Parts: sequence; structure tokens; C-alpha cells
Amino acid sequence: MSPPPTRQLGKLSLGGNMPTTRSQAHRLANPGLPRNDREQGDDKERGGNSQELEHDSQSESDDSAEASDTDALGDDEDDEDDSDSQRALDPLASMVRGRSHIVYDIESLDDDSRARALAGLSGQFDMVYCRAAPSFYEFQLAERPQIRIRQGGAECTCSEYQNRPDMACRHIFWLVDQVYENLSPHAPQSGLPLSKDGFSPSLPRLHTLLHDQLDRVANAMEWRFVPGSPSPSESSSEMASMSRQDKVRDILSAFNEVTLPENFRKDLAETTTEPRTPEQCVVQGDFEATVFRLAVHDDNVFTSIRKAMPAGACAAIFFDKAQKQSRRLLQYFDEYRRSGRLPPERRSLEVKVVASELRLHVKQIRENIKMRIPYGSKGAVEALLALLQDISARNIDAFEQSLWGRVPPVGEDEDDRNLYEQLIGQANETGDMFVLDALEELPISVLGSYVRNLTDILRKTEINRAPPSFVLKLKSLIHEAQSSLAASRAKRPATGDAGGNQKRTR
Repeated sequence: MSPPPTRQLGKLSLGGNMPTTRSQAHRLANPGLPRNDREQGDDKERGGNSQELEHDSQSESDDSAEASDTDALGDDEDDEDDSDSQRALDPLASMVRGRSHIVYDIESLDDDSRARALAGLSGQFDMVYCRAAPSFYEFQLAERPQIRIRQGGAECTCSEYQNRPDMACRHIFWLVDQVYENLSPHAPQSGLPLSKDGFSPSLPRLHTLLHDQLDRVANAMEWRFVPGSPSPSESSSEMASMSRQDKVRDILSAFNEVTLPENFRKDLAETTTEPRTPEQCVVQGDFEATVFRLAVHDDNVFTSIRKAMPAGACAAIFFDKAQKQSRRLLQYFDEYRRSGRLPPERRSLEVKVVASELRLHVKQIRENIKMRIPYGSKGAVEALLALLQDISARNIDAFEQSLWGRVPPVGEDEDDRNLYEQLIGQANETGDMFVLDALEELPISVLGSYVRNLTDILRKTEINRAPPSFVLKLKSLIHEAQSSLAASRAKRPATGDAGGNQKRTR
């Protein structure tokens, strides 16, 4: 398991170097006074109590010594964000400063929520991308979970939040702090109160603040902003996202040449609602199952295997496997047409069975496009276009002049034996635009690189008299792809010194 949040308190500081004695408070309130005058003022305020003055002076000396020791330790660290010599905090502190330099009041939080808030406000997480959907805002953290901000609050896919969804996790506290820094309608008051849901009751809800402003926040924070809203079908299902278990299954299946994630070790099932210690994750005689359990329950193990197999690599591998899966099915089908022989694992390869499976393949690709944004778009396009090109050239009776004595079912006609007709030719009746619906959900800029492939498919479908609705949609995609390609060619890269200044990823 990951270290408890309180171990991350070393990077947190008291808000604004807040005073710990009244003498320090008086000096901060009267910065123009000489030190002696300020001390005399302090003495008068205390009624000339010399013992109390002596006590405060001693406290100041102790504070200075402690600060010097902490600063000396900080000199050994490389993190530029520690340049303010931030001190370790007492976990019971009620006023804390986040990385945004906003000072928060966490007095009302219970111990568990306070620990999460401290870990989040002092933490640093890298953003992979952020995007806006009709009913939520989505933030994907590198090697970390996914956060969604909704009208009713925030949710995160990390195990910390899943175990206690009644309070914000460190990731939510961190994200809220970053957004408040950029979108607060006015400079937040010192001691901005925080609730256990991660938000401040003194400011508008985060979902409201982010309205039409996410791109501005992304630009200020140097985050990758994925523009555009999901399609209506995508928004109705509120977009699929991978759970921790799905991500681990995806990573481990990437090391297998054939097996797709959903078919990988279906016997392995874990839930983060019941945490396990590393010892409890061991499955005697099954290393693969042991690694699966460890990666689900231990953040450090998950981060390590994710570094070995990044999300982008998993996406590329998945879509390559999906393309090979469809190609293999069509090869089996062609052999069955020719000889009537079935592979050992197959019970049927009739046209309608193959058409149904190919629709499932497209559905798989479509679902994974949503789950893997912003990765894998190129691989998804290639898998979909390869399948569409193959089907657009199959406007034939699959069993015409069959030599192996196939007996057709009662009532079967030539359309029932035509794979092209089943998948493309019946678009007007079914409303299903085979492959085109999936291509429509991909960034049009990606399709710009495949105008030639799309045009070739259009030529074949027009020769084969595809339904007008199918042809019209394909032409629309080609037009948009051509426009995107022309726009990208019109842009000229900015000139400048080689290896110019690059901004640090935040």
C-alpha cells in the first residue's frame, strides 16, 4: 500500500509564515518600525511583563534555530517548489498553505479527512489531460487515477477514495487547490475554510467556476486540454472509464501477443473495497495472479508496472490486437467458404455469425476509444479502416459455386450469404453505419492522415451501390478530414532557436 498521507506533510507550510507569538504578529503588522521600537510596542501591549517578553524572545530564538535546521536540510533537495523552505507541520495545525499559496482553514475536518487534505495540498501530481463533457469535467493524472467534477461534487477512481467515498481523497484536494488559484472570482480570504468534500463553502461550486473556463485553466497550468465535447451517445453513457482492476488487466494482457484485456485471466477478480496486505496478495504457485493482486492493492506496484507498460503503449497494443483479431476471423471465414472446414475452437462460421462478431469487434474498438483518450487514436483508425476496406470489397455470394456440398438453411437468400450486404448494404433498414459511427468519434485531425484510404473505400462502396445514407456519411467524413488536413498544412511552425525554452510540466 502507499505510505499514509501524513508522510507527505514535509512539503507543507504554515500559511504566510504565520506568527506563533504576539511579538511576531506585531512586527508583521508594523513592518516599518525599527526592531527596538517594535519590541517596546510589544512590551506595552503586554503591560510591560518582562518575563513574558523574555519567554517570547526565547521562543523566537528556538523558532529561528528550527528554521535554520530545516533550511539546511532543504538545501539537499532538487525540487524547485521547495525554494520557500517549507517546514514540516504538526498534523493538528488548523491553518495550512497549499501549493497555490492559498491559506486554508481545516479546523472543521476530522483526523482522516485532515490527513488527506494535508497530503493533497502539499502534493504534486502530473496531469495527462483534462476535458469537458456535458455533465462533468474530467482530469486524468499521470500514473494516477481519474477525477471527475460534477454539479454535485467530485469523485476519483483511486483506492483511497473508493475505500472512503464520503470524503475527498488527496487528488481531489490537490485539484481543487489548483483550480481555485486560477478561477476564484476574487483573491481568497486568508484562512479559506475547507469541507471534507474538498471544496470551500465560501466559494462557488467548482463545477460552476469551470463553466467554459477549463481551457483557460489548462493553459495557465500547462495541462493538456482535449477540446470538444463527447458525442450524444457518449454523453448519454457518460463515457466509460477503466477501474483500477481494468487498468491492471490491460497492462498484464499487453505482454500477451493475442489475448485482449477482457479475455485475460477471467478467473482473476479483485476489489479495492477489501484491502489486502502484500502478504495477503501472494497466490502460491501463480506469479501472474500475485502480481495482479499486488498491482490492484498497492499503489507503488501499480506505478512500477505502469512505467514498464505506459497507457499509450497499452492502447497501441490493444488496437493492433483488435485489427489482427478481425483479420484472423476473416481468414477463418475464407477457409470455411473454400473447404467447409472449421478451426477446432469454432462451432460456426456462417455469414450472419461472422457479421455479428465483426460488429462486436467494432463495438470493442469504439468503447476502447472512449476509455483510452487521448491515446491510441492512430491505432484505432487503422484497425477500423482495414476492416472497412476488407468488407467493402466482399459484395459477393460467399458460397456461390461451393464445392464441398454446403446445404443452405430453409429460406436463405443471396443477401443472407453476402457479408457486404449484412454489414453495409442494409444500413438504410438497420440505421447502423458499420465502422463509420466509430470513426466519427475520433479526432477529425487524425482522420486527415487517411483521406486516401477513405476515398478508396468510397469508390468501392459507390461501385457496389451502398445505401445513400452510408455514402453520404462517408463523404461527410472525407470532407471534414480534407478540411482538417488543409488547415494543418496551412500552418507554419514558429521559427526560433533550436532547443528553445521548454516549460516544465506541472
